[in-house]
Amino acid sequence: MKKLKMNKIINMDTQDCFIHADAQGRVYIGKGEKGDITISIYYPSGDVRDFKVKEQITCSDIQLFQQCRNGYVFVYYESYEPKVKVFSEEGRVKSAFRLPSGVSCCLLDEKQNLWVGLSDEGIYGDENSNGQSVLCFTLDGQLKETHIDQQLSEIYAPVVDDCYALAEKNGLIYMLYYSYTVITAFDETGVKRVWIISDKESSGVYEQLAISDDGFWICKDEHSLSLIPADVSLPMQEVKCCDSNGEALDVQQLNLTSNAVYAVTSSGVYKQDIQ
Repeated sequence: MKKLKMNKIINMDTQDCFIHADAQGRVYIGKGEKGDITISIYYPSGDVRDFKVKEQITCSDIQLFQQCRNGYVFVYYESYEPKVKVFSEEGRVKSAFRLPSGVSCCLLDEKQNLWVGLSDEGIYGDENSNGQSVLCFTLDGQLKETHIDQQLSEIYAPVVDDCYALAEKNGLIYMLYYSYTVITAFDETGVKRVWIISDKESSGVYEQLAISDDGFWICKDEHSLSLIPADVSLPMQEVKCCDSNGEALDVQQLNLTSNAVYAVTSSGVYKQDIQ
């Protein structure tokens, strides 16, 4: 088992929180009751900024909250419907739109596109007549034309039955999906590469994905971290998150970005950079 030594960057009670991190090193922590949630943004400089969420939702209903150019992107469930609001820095709603049902994951890319991955419910649902597994929206709600699933079919790659996770690295979007365990890299113009993971130990349902020189970091659940080597024919490695002294952390939640692994414990947030 591989050990990952991590440094504590935030010291606080994280019970019942929404937590997210982005590639710029910002950490977002949401706390509060329904209709009265405050999301605190922790910047690498040490500054902290608070943003009030007025929607009648709980922290568990939040899919994504992230700073974008001149504002914030907020993806959440309200009455079981996935919705998006884009706010100005002052909190004014700049745009609002609904997402199709069956949203499994979201990613705000460096070009300010919102990529949305769909579960089997969304892929095979009535409102998705084209059977697309991943959709790309502008922040004013316009759906961009992409042909990811069609191109996967054309190169005889496994069909996407369930999109588990999305990640970004060096301008490419990566999707971890089921059928089998498959990772594909693409951009708005099309599919660039596909990896089919042969290790049977890697099969299962996943929640997060990150890309590094070492390979593919994946989360099987909220506290289970593994590394699929860059040579995907090699066995997958389990990873144990530890503090700076090498003591195992009691991880309650994991968050992966393009350049770091974040581990959330009951007492705060730990971080380790990846390349």
